[in-house]
Amino acid sequence: MIDAGHRDCVEAALKHEKTDRTPVNNFVLATAAHSAGISVEAARWHPEISAKVAVDHAMKTKSDFVKPVLDSQIPFLDIGMEVRFPENDYGQIVRPIAETAEQIEKLELFDASNQSECPTFYRTFVESLEETARIIPEDIHICGLSWGPITTSGYIMGVENMVMGILMEPDTVKMLNEKVTRMVSSMQTRMIEAGATLMWMADPTSSEDLISPDMFSEFSKPYITQVVKDVNSMDKKVPTFVHICGNTLDILRQMPETGADCLSFDHAVDPVAAKMTAGRNISIMGNVDPVQVMMMGNPESITKACYDVIDAAGQEGGFILAPGCETPIATSDENILAMGEAARTYWKR
Repeated sequence: MIDAGHRDCVEAALKHEKTDRTPVNNFVLATAAHSAGISVEAARWHPEISAKVAVDHAMKTKSDFVKPVLDSQIPFLDIGMEVRFPENDYGQIVRPIAETAEQIEKLELFDASNQSECPTFYRTFVESLEETARIIPEDIHICGLSWGPITTSGYIMGVENMVMGILMEPDTVKMLNEKVTRMVSSMQTRMIEAGATLMWMADPTSSEDLISPDMFSEFSKPYITQVVKDVNSMDKKVPTFVHICGNTLDILRQMPETGADCLSFDHAVDPVAAKMTAGRNISIMGNVDPVQVMMMGNPESITKACYDVIDAAGQEGGFILAPGCETPIATSDENILAMGEAARTYWKR
């Protein structure tokens, strides 16, 4: 493996140290398959393909991170949920499977340390990560992938049902969250065993657009904290990243209590306010608009947007440049590379 300094640069950011460039995460999943001219359907089920397209795309766009697992909905098959898989889009959960306290009490979720309980997870997630670790030519961080606990609960129970349950039957939601957290932790630790060098957990249902900061404190934060604790117990050197969409400024004040190393924040949040709120208590990653700038812009406008975000949040370390959410599938390689270049050229002006 060639030491290109990718992980050192990320580690410095997490320690709030200054470096000669800003680390960058291209926030790409299925977009890598589209870039390679391969359908999402073909890549999601074939670890050799998903690993190769992800690594190739990370290299050519100068990302410090690679995400070889292209579809986060796959593990729901292993708990008996119906998932629709379009040819060139992510899987779509058809319907919830446990809406009542009785159904949740009977619900059995898998332990990812046991392959027989989650064969689809192994055939896709585990094997993709193993293949990525085998072929990756530089020390790019390899990301595992899972939904956060409350987001997973929302898929299982239905988001509207879950939010109503928070108000009317909070103990039922907590019972589901506890079950889900054990499964999510087992997925994350198994992915690290398979080659992931970083915990990546997306938790959009934790957004203030869906639940209040008080609800986050009671129904999300304790479970994120447990997953982070379980990962740290396995390997304290593995950085822990959480992405939450939408408005997260009040949540950001609570995030250091989870023990997570970095919060990935959306373009809905002012980066100046995010950096002031985070201080040196937690690192932040973001937050270029993924649609209006990354997909619909051009290299010049993207470079300016990246410079503006680094101006606002990246002067004192503790910051990683990235889109505010996943890079859309139709985004050109040229545009994504512009972000990778901006993270380097900013400091050479």
